[in-house]
Formats: sequence, structure tokens, C-alpha cells
Amino acid sequence: MNKKNLKTILAVLLIILMLILLIFIEINTNKEYENIGIENSQLNILVFNVGQAESILITNNNTNMLIDCGNSSDGKYISKFLKRQGIDELDYLIGTHIDEDHIGGMQEVLTNIRVKTLYVPYSTYEGKQFYTQLEEYIRENDINQQQIERSKDKQYILGNAKWKCLNVDNSNPSNKNKFNDTSIIIQLEYGTTKYLFTGDLTDNLDSKIECLEKVDVLKVAHHGAKESTSREFLSLVKPTYAIISAGNNENYNHPDPSVIERLKEAKVEAKNIFVTKNHGTIWLKSDGNSIVIEKLKELNLDGANKVSYRSIFQYVLIFILKLVRALFIRIRNSSIFVTIKLNIISF
Repeated sequence: MNKKNLKTILAVLLIILMLILLIFIEINTNKEYENIGIENSQLNILVFNVGQAESILITNNNTNMLIDCGNSSDGKYISKFLKRQGIDELDYLIGTHIDEDHIGGMQEVLTNIRVKTLYVPYSTYEGKQFYTQLEEYIRENDINQQQIERSKDKQYILGNAKWKCLNVDNSNPSNKNKFNDTSIIIQLEYGTTKYLFTGDLTDNLDSKIECLEKVDVLKVAHHGAKESTSREFLSLVKPTYAIISAGNNENYNHPDPSVIERLKEAKVEAKNIFVTKNHGTIWLKSDGNSIVIEKLKELNLDGANKVSYRSIFQYVLIFILKLVRALFIRIRNSSIFVTIKLNIISF
């Protein structure tokens, strides 16, 4: 066997190994769609890893709430995950405010999952095309959208848990930079445990919210941006655990170090601060007295990165197939192929 033919065979073997590796990677990236075995007798909160966006699933006693739906590219992955858990219906779907990284995937979720009640702050803003399209979709499909109001007295039921809206601004601000402070803020109670979900609320308003009290878990506002989570606010809610939904986006660099420092000053231990870009999807489980937190590193529903990965995979696969074809033609015309063919015939 001459060196030329040996190199050709080694190149083919290398390509085959690359194909096997790509298939292995492809198969393993689908782990997030497995049924993870949610126990309905307890409270489950999953803060999804959706990159630089936000989406949170809360379940208890076969009732379900989804707070936000990530970016437009995340909606189909969130929907697929929900269906794999046997969740075909949401009792509540909440869009905390009308930024794309919170409700961009909502239309996809509404298309695939039945929603009993939808809450989004009132707005007539037409500067965001995705939001205009979403409003049209909601009207055309007769989805039960209600206008939620802030109330310290009105409570909503989620299985054996209960929740209330501590803040929402339905005044329809004309300044798009003020949408963050329109966020629906939710406090949820289950047994003796309490949880606070803050949307993208800024430090202009957070400490001014009425009825704030100590909570066990704080979903940190605005992906941990430095203009959120003031010291005054933390002195009121005194969280034991802090969860931050943030992605690897250099334009934002969330969470800001100052927010982490403020959390530590408020006596949140470093081991109790979880960031989705580092720890993956964060799964909180509670029996009503204690809280267990699990880090699901492989549960990644970030559609933007998946689109990028899929594109690279497809381009590489096409390139390899073309290369294999060219090498096969070359081998077929080579002396070693003729020798092998003659040996097979004589055998």
C-alpha cells in the first residue's frame, strides 16, 4: 500500500469518526426534552436557561404557571419541554412586561399549549413588531387575556400554593425605556416558604413596592443589571436564595458585579446565588417547609444558541458528505480499490 492510498484511507476514517461525533453531540443536545420526573405533590419552580432572556415554570398539584416565554427563538423549545413533561395546559401564562426577551416566545407557546388565563401589562405601544403581531394573534384566537391589577388582598390559587400581584403598571408608558417598571411582580407562598418574582423591575421602584416582606427565594430583577436590586429593596425582602437568569452576552455582561456584592452584603451566601449561564436551568423543589435546589446543566432552552448550533451542524455535515463523495470517487479509481475488488471476486 503506497503512502497516497494510506492517506486517503486515513482521511475517510477521520471523516467517519467526525460524523459519529457530530451524531453523538446531536443526540445528547436533546436531553433537555426528556421527562425529568416532576413530582406534582410538591412545589416545583424551574428557572429555565434561555440565555439573555427569562422564562420560569411553576407547578403544583397538576396546576401550572409560566412566567415569561424568553426570546422569539426560545418559544418552541419551551413548548417542546412542557409537552415532554405532560404539560399541555397552563392555568396561568404571565408576560411580566412587553420586552422581547420576556414575551418574544409567547406566540409559539400559545400556539402549542392551551392557556386558561393570560396576563400582560396593558399597552398600546406599536414600536415593537413582535408585540403587535402577538396582540393580533391573541385577538384572532380568542385567548382569555385579563388585565391584572396590583392588590395586597386578592390571591390566586395554584394547586396548594397561592400567589398575588404586588406591582403592575397598566398606565401604558410612551417611553419604551420605562417598560421594565411596568413589570408584573408576583409573590408566591407554599406552606411556610415564600418566593418573589420581579421581572425587570429597576431600582427606581423596587423598594417603593408595598407589602414587601422576607422571602426565601428572590428571582433577581432584570438579569442582575446594575440598575436593579437596590440595598433598600434587599433590606426588605431578606432572601436566603437568589436566582439570576442571564446569558453570555458581552453587551450586557449580566449579572453586574455590584449586584452580586449587594446580595452578599444582604447576607445571601455565595453558594446560594445561582446564575443560569453558569449553572444551567435551576430547579427548586419544596414540600412547603424546606427547599431543595438542583442545577440542570444540560437543560438549555436557549433558542438563539441552538439556531447557531443547528446551522453549524448542517454546514459541517454537508461539507463532510461532499468530501466523502469526492474521496470515494478517488478511492474507486485507485489501484488499491481495484486490488480489493479483484480479491473479492476471486474469493
